[in-house]
Amino acid sequence: MPPWVGKVARPRTLSMAKTFIIILLLMAGAMALLAVNILLKKDGKFRSEDVGANKEMRKRGIYCSRTQDKLAQAKKDTIKEMME
Repeated sequence: MPPWVGKVARPRTLSMAKTFIIILLLMAGAMALLAVNILLKKDGKFRSEDVGANKEMRKRGIYCSRTQDKLAQAKKDTIKEMME
């Protein structure tokens, strides 16, 4: 007779519940670390990652894609006017 016969199979729901709890704890830990980072940030402000709002990028002549597109369109219009 096989060794598993007569033994009660462990329900999958119990191991799924443990996995779910572990995932929830990991997510809660990550959220707590993010909250600590926000609370300890000087003046509660983060450095601007947007190219259009970054002063150093503007000093170097680097603009966001929308601004560059507007400048290019204006330049095309100027060239068309000169050609006429």
